[in-house]
Amino acid sequence: MAAKKPANEPSAAGAVAASEETNSIEEAAIGGAAAAAAMAAEYDETTGFAVEPLRWCAHLDDITKLSGELDTSEPCGDCGHVGENWVCLTCYKVYCSRYVNEHMLFHSIATDHKMVLSYADLSVWCYACDSYVHNAELLPMKNSAHRHKFGRDAQPQQISE
Repeated sequence: MAAKKPANEPSAAGAVAASEETNSIEEAAIGGAAAAAAMAAEYDETTGFAVEPLRWCAHLDDITKLSGELDTSEPCGDCGHVGENWVCLTCYKVYCSRYVNEHMLFHSIATDHKMVLSYADLSVWCYACDSYVHNAELLPMKNSAHRHKFGRDAQPQQISE
């Protein structure tokens, strides 16, 4: 996207900048529509995933058994943000996403904890594999988060390994 021009620029230059910005917005919209179409084309009706997660990764061994229930309303342990947080599946600390202040990413780098569960969509991400993961070993954590968020267990899912 073209950088915004200062307000004190001559009107001709401002018009060019506005035109460039409009073109960039239109290109982004077209790109977004193309990405949505590609995503829809890749949606797998048998699994319910638009992006196919790994069914197994070597870092599943790093998760710690859940003792108690997860609280999906828990704020980020560093900045207090609520809403786009992740819980570490090794130590169960909660931090915000890379789209907020990146505290979970920093936690992963500092501790080498790789597996995290999103409180937004209940997906699991492996930082080491750079991929989503869906495996039966993750169901206790996903169900605990689902119970807190929605008041009931998640619907049973078929997991092929």
